[in-house]
This record gives sequence, structure tokens and C-alpha cells, in this order.
Amino acid sequence: MRQTIAKVCVVVCATVLVALTWGAVSSERDKTLHVYFLDMVGGASTLIVTPLGESVLVDTGSMEPKHRDADRIYQATQHAKLKQIDHLITTHFHSDHFGGLSQLSKMIPIKKFYDKGAPAPQSDRDKMEKLYSLYQEVTGGRAQAIKVGDDVSLRNDPEGNIPPIKLHCVAAEKRVEGFDGDVDAQVPGFEIREPDVSDNARSIALVLTYGKFRLFAGGDITWNVEHHLAHPTNRIGPVDVYQVTHHGLDLSNNPLLVRGLDPVVCIAMNGPRKGIQPKTFAALKQLPSLKAIYQVHYNAQYGSEGNTGREFIANADDPQKGEMIRLSVNPDKSNYTVVVGSSGSTREYPIRGKN
Repeated sequence: MRQTIAKVCVVVCATVLVALTWGAVSSERDKTLHVYFLDMVGGASTLIVTPLGESVLVDTGSMEPKHRDADRIYQATQHAKLKQIDHLITTHFHSDHFGGLSQLSKMIPIKKFYDKGAPAPQSDRDKMEKLYSLYQEVTGGRAQAIKVGDDVSLRNDPEGNIPPIKLHCVAAEKRVEGFDGDVDAQVPGFEIREPDVSDNARSIALVLTYGKFRLFAGGDITWNVEHHLAHPTNRIGPVDVYQVTHHGLDLSNNPLLVRGLDPVVCIAMNGPRKGIQPKTFAALKQLPSLKAIYQVHYNAQYGSEGNTGREFIANADDPQKGEMIRLSVNPDKSNYTVVVGSSGSTREYPIRGKN
């Protein structure tokens, strides 16, 4: 009898120990914020998954005959064990940022939609009308317009065990938070370019905050809008991670803003022949706090003038592979992790606000 009781005690204790161990692992995992920078072959799609399991997808890449981009987004949602996308933000209406939505919507439920309002006139009018019609069909007219100063309503831990998570809009529709003037007006002593009448300049620009960690994702905002995010006041301030604006094109990435952000890590969602362009690459390399530049693709056009080290490139050798870059942030640690591809390099960087 005593032996039986002893055996039961051993089994119970072992079960409790396993449960506690799994609980500790689960607790640690549940505090981690994940960001997936997906390969849209020169387009854009970024998946954010909060510690509470809430998901935000920013842009949906292109519409492809074999639904390449939609498939890659869906695969990322499955990697994250998502059953739905809670929030979808379309930064602007160019085909490489919202074209994949119709195909994606047939693969996974999408609950809430956000955009900046109707698209600006496009050069390829017929293609845009078709894609925008599909967009309206999927959203059913339910898309909420994000305005400058708005926060996307994300769940936070009511018990305060997890730091606050915030996704904040700092620019949209050629308006900048804290600036009421004309972004295209000349500013003495600074380079203000010809007005950008495309939808790029009207992009939604976002700051993601998790505890002390900060990430800036500016969509495809262009030079003049960027100027007013940094001058006369640095309205965003230093960030840990910079999702390089507009795929790394020189139409954007105003050095005034890039220096104001002064990121530790830059991640470019470029293509095999699209970004990072040499002037932007040079500006990034000169940043005081920079530790690493990551790219989704190696760009065959620019060689060393537009490419980081191959160990920092998700698709360095095979542009068809579809590898992503993943970032994870745990508030209990003083750093965050960046992983290149499914079997690539893994590096940790300090969260600057915790130093």
C-alpha cells in the first residue's frame, strides 16, 4: 500500500512539475511580441502578433496569378498559430501594398479593416479601379479611416503583467501629427521636393510601442512628409527598429528623418531589383546607433552600394524562396531578437530605452 501511495505521489509530483514548467514556458511565450517582415518580392506586408494573441496585418502585397503573396501571408499566420486576422491596415492604395487582399480573404477570416480614406488618382487607372473594387467588396464598406493621432485599438493586459502595447498613427493623407501646415511648402535652408501627388505621400505611418521597445513603419511616405516628421521638431524620436520606408527607395528616406529615428536595426522590404538604393543605403550606414541592416532580398542592381552582408539577407541567393525576417521582443529581457529566414542567422540587440 505504501509503495502504491509512493508511486502515486511520484506521478502527481512529476505531473505538477511538468505543468509548472510548461506554465513558465507559456508565460514567457505569452509576453513575446512577434513581428514578421514578409517577402512580397518588392511589395510589402508586415504581420504583428501581440502577447495576447491579437494580430495586426499591415498591407497585403500584390495580386498574383498563383496567389504567391497571399499564400506567403497565410503561411505566416499559420506559423503564428492564428485562426483569424484581427486588424488589417492598408497604408495606401498601390497594387504592391493592397493587391493581395482579395485572395487572402478567401484563406483566413479578417475582422476589422483600416485605411486612410479613398485612393488618390492613379496613373494606371483601369488596374486601380479593378483592385479597389475588389477591396471594397472584401471590406464591405466597413473600413475605418485612420487619422493622424489615432491609435489602433489593441487589447492590453488588465492585470498589468504585460507592458502596454500601442500602435499609433503619426502621418496619413499628407498630414503630420503636430504640424498643421502644407507639407509641400518651401522651408528655407532645407530641400523640399516637388509635390508628390501619388498615394505614396498619403500613406499611413505608424509607431509600434511595446514597453520601452519602439518600431517605426512609414509605409511609402515620401520626402516632404518625412521632413515635417523631423523638423522643426523630432516628432518621433529614436526607435529601436526602422522598417525602411518605401522599400529603401531614394524618393523617400529623407536623411533628416532617418537621423532623427537613429535606429539600432533597419529592415528593408525590398525586391531583387527594387531598393535599397545607394543614397538611402549610404544614409543608413552613417547612423550613429546602427548595429545592422537587414534586407528581404539581395538587389542585383547595386552590389555593395545597396546591399548589406549576405548573412543579413533573407533571400540572398534564391529570389523565389520566399523567406521572411522575424523579430521578437520579450519585456523581461533587455534585448530583442532578429531571425533571418527559416534557418538563417539569429542575433540579439539591446532595447535602447532599457540602457
